[in-house]
Amino acid sequence: MPITTTDPQSIVRHITGAIECDDLYGLPDRVRATLPHLRFPQIAWSDSRAAGERWLALGEADGVSVEAGAGFDAVVEAIAGVRARLVEMRASGLMRYVGGFAFDPRDARTGDWPDGGAARFVLPRVLLRQAAGDTRADMIVIGMAEPEALEMIREIGRIACPSRVAGARDARVRLEPRVSAQRKEAWIAGVRDALREIASGKVRKVVLSQDIDLDAAAPCDPWSIARVIDARSPHGFRFCFRFDEGGAAFLGATPERLVAQRGRLVTCDCLAGTIARGDTSDEDRAQAARLHGSEKDRREHHFVLDGIREAIAPVAQWCESPASPEILKLAKILHLSSPVRAWLRDGVGIGDLVMRIHPTPAVAGSPRTEAMDLIRRIEGRSRAWYAGAVGWIGADEADFAVAIRSAIVRDGGMTVFGGAGIVSGSDPEAEWEETARKTASLTSLFAESAE
Repeated sequence: MPITTTDPQSIVRHITGAIECDDLYGLPDRVRATLPHLRFPQIAWSDSRAAGERWLALGEADGVSVEAGAGFDAVVEAIAGVRARLVEMRASGLMRYVGGFAFDPRDARTGDWPDGGAARFVLPRVLLRQAAGDTRADMIVIGMAEPEALEMIREIGRIACPSRVAGARDARVRLEPRVSAQRKEAWIAGVRDALREIASGKVRKVVLSQDIDLDAAAPCDPWSIARVIDARSPHGFRFCFRFDEGGAAFLGATPERLVAQRGRLVTCDCLAGTIARGDTSDEDRAQAARLHGSEKDRREHHFVLDGIREAIAPVAQWCESPASPEILKLAKILHLSSPVRAWLRDGVGIGDLVMRIHPTPAVAGSPRTEAMDLIRRIEGRSRAWYAGAVGWIGADEADFAVAIRSAIVRDGGMTVFGGAGIVSGSDPEAEWEETARKTASLTSLFAESAE
């Protein structure tokens, strides 16, 4: 169950300031060397839709966590508890909890995932916000007496603008994939298993994922990779979570918003239906037309759109989406996209709202519970936070992205994740290639050599 760690009266104390910072993602390493009480957690979040804002969270003033296997209700309780705590604190605009939760909070298997829990939310000791292209960063220091907080701002300002090594921002990582013929055969067998379940009528759609292990020629620094991803990914959300010294980091560049809440206004993304981009502008237009005209992809898209709308409808005064999906262009692929907007009924809690939507049919399938149970059986391992959600919660707003196009980064390499929606008519070989394209859409941002 959720566990809170700090007296809220001590958290209310906070000091705001501003510093010059020419390399926000260089700060975690410098802080570890000079400010040990801010060493961990380290969390970054950036949003191309909000003036390219980037947030960096360092240290922990308060935290709420949920053990793996605790279930959906425990995550709802944790999210509701975070919101109540912020309201109790009369939290300022900069004050927010950052964190995320697993694809399937019922699953007690954790592996070597960061934190290993079903959910974790952190109120950082220090939180910085910086707009795209700006060297000025706003800062809030939480839970410290004023003299200590002011000294913290001065010290972080002192280490925030060292001269960067030329070319560091464009450094690429050399990676070699480990994909065996046996792994591909096993995955395709899983797709055929799913197609039999679809033919029997037990599910209409199921999303199956695969892991691609990549060995690195040199030690992998997650913050160097996060810096390059942030600079090269123009769409959606970028994130990096590192909870402790010995643990791996979870990072990614996802195009898909799970849900954003601003007062009673809610927005969601429906992304489903995928095709490779063309090599020329003419080929790209032809691929977009092919995707738009694909009966299989349109059917898959409507499974997701209908699932999101049906989840929101009972708690909304109105809900709207486009009559026909749009085309979203990413680095390597095109998606069918339908943004959803809704106005919540009075008194709807953010935890209940999030868990009504999560996981969407875009990452689980339809019907949801049956698809999730099938995923657990076929995949045979925990997804942990892959295809879960990452984001933040404020006193009257929140924003979560679906944690796809993501990877676990370890010192000696990484594991990258990709999924494909299986519906009647899916071709196993084509779905395997789709997962490869999706993992490449992430690794192409930072990898010198990845297949």
